Amino acid sequence: METTLTEGDLIRITAADAPTGAHAAAPTGITPDHITPWGLTWGVRPDGQLAQIGLGPDGHLAPADVPMALYPLAHRTWGSGDAFREAALRVTHGDGTLTTRLRARTLKRTDEPDGVHTTVRCSDAAFDFTVEYHFLTHPDSGVLEQWVEIEHNESAPVVLHDYDSACHFLLASTTAEITQFGGSGWSDEWHWSTETLNPGIRSLASLGGVQPHLQRSPMLIISPDGPSTEDSGATLGLSICWGGNTRFHLDARPKSDNDGAMELVVKAGANPYGADYTLDPGVRFRTPTVAWIWTRGRGAMTQAFHQWSRARVLRQPDRTRPIVVNNWEATFFDFDTERITGLIRSSADLGADVFLLDDGWFGNNFPRNNDEQGLGDWEINSTKLPGGLAALADAAERAGIRFGIWVEPEMVNPASNLYSEHPDWVIRDVHEPLEHRSQFVLDPLRGDVRDFEVGVLERTLAAAPSTSYVKWDANRPITDPGSTAIPSDRQSNLFVDGVWRTWDVMARVAEAHPDVELMLCASGGGRNDHGTLRHFHEFWTSDNTDPIDRIRMQWACLHFFPASVVAAHVTRWGGRPLGFACAVALSARFGIDLDLDSLSPSEMGTLRSAVATARRTQGMVQHGNLHRLVSPVDGVDHSRVALAFVSPAPAGAGDLQAVVFRYQIHSPSMPGSSTDGIDRRDGIDGFVGIDAQRRYEVIRTTWAETVTTAEPEVLSGSEVIASLLGWSIDQALCAEVIEIRPM
Repeated sequence: METTLTEGDLIRITAADAPTGAHAAAPTGITPDHITPWGLTWGVRPDGQLAQIGLGPDGHLAPADVPMALYPLAHRTWGSGDAFREAALRVTHGDGTLTTRLRARTLKRTDEPDGVHTTVRCSDAAFDFTVEYHFLTHPDSGVLEQWVEIEHNESAPVVLHDYDSACHFLLASTTAEITQFGGSGWSDEWHWSTETLNPGIRSLASLGGVQPHLQRSPMLIISPDGPSTEDSGATLGLSICWGGNTRFHLDARPKSDNDGAMELVVKAGANPYGADYTLDPGVRFRTPTVAWIWTRGRGAMTQAFHQWSRARVLRQPDRTRPIVVNNWEATFFDFDTERITGLIRSSADLGADVFLLDDGWFGNNFPRNNDEQGLGDWEINSTKLPGGLAALADAAERAGIRFGIWVEPEMVNPASNLYSEHPDWVIRDVHEPLEHRSQFVLDPLRGDVRDFEVGVLERTLAAAPSTSYVKWDANRPITDPGSTAIPSDRQSNLFVDGVWRTWDVMARVAEAHPDVELMLCASGGGRNDHGTLRHFHEFWTSDNTDPIDRIRMQWACLHFFPASVVAAHVTRWGGRPLGFACAVALSARFGIDLDLDSLSPSEMGTLRSAVATARRTQGMVQHGNLHRLVSPVDGVDHSRVALAFVSPAPAGAGDLQAVVFRYQIHSPSMPGSSTDGIDRRDGIDGFVGIDAQRRYEVIRTTWAETVTTAEPEVLSGSEVIASLLGWSIDQALCAEVIEIRPM
């Protein structure tokens, strides 16, 4: 139903709104007393502009108790009257006018299958220029999705300079904090950084176009009332669902009455740097979706994002992801059929589900013996693999393991047949294109390029029809933005349209091959976002697999993504004890990247124990509720970590109720380290289904260089909780995995 908006009207968005007549259940897995009812209220000012009346807990119930003109603007435009804050929408109109003055026109609410879609339509007072603000609720999690759509019928194209998806005003204390996830680039993804929100303007942006999340994950946590914990403190979590450059813009200013609070304006969306967008008449422009939630404590925020991800983002969310063995660390480019079939047999003997053949299997005129040539020539290398991929897939099938393959369809080496035949297919401008990693990016705005990229997957899968797993990589940023597919006056459209067209390619592949599992990779974790993930089953978290670094990376990443999509492999990186590395990988989507044929019997025994443990626990790790118990990033003691995955309901006798992971990173004797027990406030009492009166079987396995499993204990529920509050690991690089089953 669509209604006309007039002066004084209030627009209320309740984040957990359910379709009419539907039962809006409490979010699965979130303890009810931790749910924060939240939303926002906009109002129509006398001049027709939208004002923000309320935001946050009970923000959807806020009354307009002062004149509407005194409230802050809801989604300010350049020319809306506020000359001292950067606008969320900045446009140059067809006649050269720089200002935009929107007036509220209509409100429309539509019931979707699992939420309510609200559209607020505005138009400019002087131009045929329309802006729609879209909100989509998800009542099972409380996560709100928000985006903007723009269309016009002016006499000439308009240029969009800034086009944020969300822009919100809130009050923040002088102790407010933000947590961002920006590192130094490759191998430093998901770098946790918490800092006090100081007055001033802060831009948290990513660049690169293809793999921007190597620099900065497109997520942000804001604690507006001061530091938040797992179960306390106002917590605002945001995720920009975009496979390109992103930006959070924070404008914090002391209030004029100096009462200790700050005014904070938060904008989020695609990074417009170098990406002015020329929009033709009659064409609709859509900004990326921003998903966000307001909770009490980070634990509830995580449960909400996990629930929403499973419902709205993940492909086949109930499907348990496989145990994958990759050959890359074992062989790099140097292999042949005999070497790979040997690794396939070893992987199957170990009990893995998938053997993944990585880079180096293609190219004849330009054989892929290193990363300097062959990319783009997706014919099977007849010297390395005279029997083709089919021979390897058949060997896998005989061994009882699935076969997977690596591809990088969006890229090309200059030393390749493809580039010799189609030099115009790459992203470039009038300058001689710069090589990066000895390769170029193919231009996704060209239809022939998109067809080629889809064809790469089609031909590769056809070469070995039993292939059921694909690792999709992308190892180069955009350095020479330009496309022959668009006019010269709109070359900067590439940064937006390139993402949409790349998603088109990914969607075509996913639709054509619904049973093929797809892993998303981009130089490691360069595409860890909720937008691109819709076409994949999981992502490669980082090329850095040092278990000490991975503990912290996975700790951060799991704040927003379920463990089922967070690929974690056991490798030699860092030279850590093998058992410790296994224990770290077991707390996400477990896999192995080692030369299995060169391991000692003891090392193979450790891996067999890890695979057996994964078989018992991966269902809970991938589908259970995450509880974080001891943090490696908060406070001053970063020497130890603990987390648990727990069944959302009481388990049946003999079934797994919870699995707890405890890691001692540094020696407990180091200054600042602690051997104290776990504080109850850290979440142990939040375990769902551990009945104090029920009896449980508890199995503890210690992981260091080798693996030791203690005899099972039978404990009451209260004894289980008491035992988990203790801390028994007394050496560095040692881990403990605790399995809890009711009797």
